[in-house]
Amino acid sequence: MNITEPIIHDLIPLYAANECSADTRRLVEEYLQQHPRQAEEIQRILQTPLPRATVSLPNLEEARSLREARRRLQRQQWLMGLGIFFSLAPFAFFYADGHSWWLLRDSPRSALVYVAVAVAFWALYARERRHPRSL
Repeated sequence: MNITEPIIHDLIPLYAANECSADTRRLVEEYLQQHPRQAEEIQRILQTPLPRATVSLPNLEEARSLREARRRLQRQQWLMGLGIFFSLAPFAFFYADGHSWWLLRDSPRSALVYVAVAVAFWALYARERRHPRSL
């Protein structure tokens, strides 16, 4: 098999990281002995120091604040959604077999329960918006 330069270039990262088999390592070393110009170039590349990446620890307080804000917004969204649903529920109607049924007209007590639940959800939503919890 003829070992070409592109094959060696594909194997160099494995060779440099010492993650190749002994046979592959021997193959690369034999090729580099036969091609001193490429061996110098690869040696120069391998000896070039890599810049150190500075890893900064995340600001845990900031992440906690972000999670809390997200949680509060989700709670507000749920309260608003439920408030809207229960506010509109008394206006629900059903039409079948030529007869229409309207919750507000045909079952005012049930409609009143929906209105009371809607008022409760809107009160919770208003309290959540006005009095944010301290972080």
